[in-house]
Amino acid sequence: MASILAIETSTTACSVALCVGESRFSRYSEEPRSHTKLIMAMIDAVLVEAGIAVAELDAIAVTVGPGSFTGLRIGFATVQGLAFGAQIPIIAVSTLQVMAHTHRRKYDPSDQASGILMPLLDARMGEFNCGAYKLDRAGQYQAVIEDQLLSVEDAEQLIAHLKPYAIVGDASSIVNQAATDQPSYQSIYPDALDLLDIAVIKQARDEAVDIDSVELVYLRGTEAWKKHTKLRAV
Repeated sequence: MASILAIETSTTACSVALCVGESRFSRYSEEPRSHTKLIMAMIDAVLVEAGIAVAELDAIAVTVGPGSFTGLRIGFATVQGLAFGAQIPIIAVSTLQVMAHTHRRKYDPSDQASGILMPLLDARMGEFNCGAYKLDRAGQYQAVIEDQLLSVEDAEQLIAHLKPYAIVGDASSIVNQAATDQPSYQSIYPDALDLLDIAVIKQARDEAVDIDSVELVYLRGTEAWKKHTKLRAV
């Protein structure tokens, strides 16, 4: 039975989840600028509740971006401390992919959703971290374009080009919720419970890696989606 700890600190929300076989334990909080104070207490709480020690973990999952610079560094530093000490492998996952799964669990739990779901995070200074995901046959959200940082104008153009059925995350400033031709919008933050579900599958596929090979993803402005005459088949 796999034992995996998942740590998510890339946005305003801070969360931790742990699986020991089929059992799940989790903590979640939305307290801005409190991640440093909260994260270790959350980890200790789920480990105690599950009756397991760090050294008994098979893997640690962490979101590696995009997201808040400070939040990502807090989560990654925490994972480094745990992984180095006990030589635990790491499962790195996109923040935007986790957001897609969080939306599915909370608002659209069926496997029947068709089309593209777009997670967006406000990166401030007129830019947005943008992703585009679609369910595969196994019921997992897979990227149809690379996660990227875009200006408001380019993000709006990408939305118009991909025509997603829904936008999720932190994008209220560019989503006109009153417009009838706009995709639906749901404000959410990624949750470690959904990171954990992704990690369980990746662990079964032997996709955990050494901590030294993991890097945080700080997206830079790009118009990569415009550089192709045709998007990857979706």
